[in-house]
Amino acid sequence: MIGLAFALLCAAGPGADRSPAVYPEQSVPLLFDHAQHLTGGADCLTCHEAAKSSARAEDRNLPRHPECEQCHDIAAAADGKPTDPRSDCQACHPGFDQTVRTAPPAVLFPAPNLRFNHQVHVQRKVDCAVCHASVPATSLAGRTELPKMATCLRCHDGRSASADCATCHPAEPGGRLRLTFASGILRPAAGNPLGLDHGPRYELTHGPRAAQDRATCLACHRQSECEECHDGTRKPLSVHPNDFITAHPAAIRGNLTGCESCHRLQSFCAACHERAGIGMDADPTLLARNLMVHRDPDSWTGTSHVDGNHHGIAASRDLRQCISCHREESCLRCHAGDQLTTRLSTVNPHPGGFRRECRSLVSRNDRPCLRCHTGTALSGWGCR
Repeated sequence: MIGLAFALLCAAGPGADRSPAVYPEQSVPLLFDHAQHLTGGADCLTCHEAAKSSARAEDRNLPRHPECEQCHDIAAAADGKPTDPRSDCQACHPGFDQTVRTAPPAVLFPAPNLRFNHQVHVQRKVDCAVCHASVPATSLAGRTELPKMATCLRCHDGRSASADCATCHPAEPGGRLRLTFASGILRPAAGNPLGLDHGPRYELTHGPRAAQDRATCLACHRQSECEECHDGTRKPLSVHPNDFITAHPAAIRGNLTGCESCHRLQSFCAACHERAGIGMDADPTLLARNLMVHRDPDSWTGTSHVDGNHHGIAASRDLRQCISCHREESCLRCHAGDQLTTRLSTVNPHPGGFRRECRSLVSRNDRPCLRCHTGTALSGWGCR
C-alpha cells in the first residue's frame, strides 16, 4: 500500500468533518431534502445525470433549473399560479426576494483537491450509495456526505482497484503527493485508516513507523526532509542522545543499516576516526592496542590461525564492518599486486583456484582488480 500513503481525509470518526485540504469549505444557501426526493420516486441520476459522463473532480455535477423543471413548474410559479410540488423561488432559495435582487445568493461549491472519474464508477456499476451512503437519510447534502478515504479503500485495495495514491490525490512532477493547497495543508490526523496520525510530537515518535514502512513515508516526504534533522549536525536528542560518540560503537554493531541511512562509512566514519587519531594510518600502534575489536594482532593478521580469528575470514563474512574503519589503501599495504610501482609486501589476496573465477569476477566489476593490475595484464592472463 505504498500508495494511499498520505491520502488523507483527515476526519477521525463517523460524522466528523472532512479535511479542507481535500474538500474546501462550501457555502450552499439552499433548502433541499434529499430524503424527500428519493422517497418520492427520484433517483440520483434524475438530478445528477451529468455524473454519468463526468471524468474530472472539478466538474460541477449539480442540478440547475432544467433538471428541477422536470418536476417543478417554475414558470407557472413565477406567474403566481399554485403548483404542486411547490416551485416558487423561496422553496429553494430562502429569503430571496426577486423584486429586490436579480439573482439569489451564489452557491459556492469549490472543486475537491482530488482526481476522480464519476464516469468510470458509473460504468463499473458502483452504486451511488457506496460512496454517498448518508445522502438518502439527509436533507441538504454537503461536505460531510462526501466519501472518506476508508470508503475508498474498500475497493482501492490494490486488487479490485489501484492502491496508488496518485490515483486519487494530485501529485507533484516528481511523483510525490502535493501537500499544500489554498484551502489547507494535507496531513493525516487521528483515526485515518492507515494509522498515520501526525499529531503533536510525532517528530519524536515517527521512527518505528518510518523504519517499518519507509516507502509509505516517501510517497509524501523527500529524503532531504529526513536529513534536515538527521544529518548529524542538527540531530535531535531522540536520535543521538548526549555523549553518543562514546556509546556509538555498540549501537553501530546492532544497527549498521540504520546508521547508513544518514552516514557513509568511508567518507564519514573512517574520516572521523582518522581525524580523532584512532585510524590505523594516524596511529600505527592502534592495532596492537585495539583488542576489543581485533583481539591478538599476530593471529589477526598472520599467516597461521586455528580458531577463525583472522581478518580475512571476518572480511569475507561482513566486509561492511571492515570498511567502517579501513579504506582500500589499508588492504593494499599488504596485498599489493606485482603491477604496483611501490609496494610494501606482496601477500597474495587470491585463494587457490582463483584463476578459474577471474574472468567471471572481472566481467562483473573490474575496479578492484585495477587497483593492483593494469588492463593489459588482465587481458594477457585471459581474465578479459
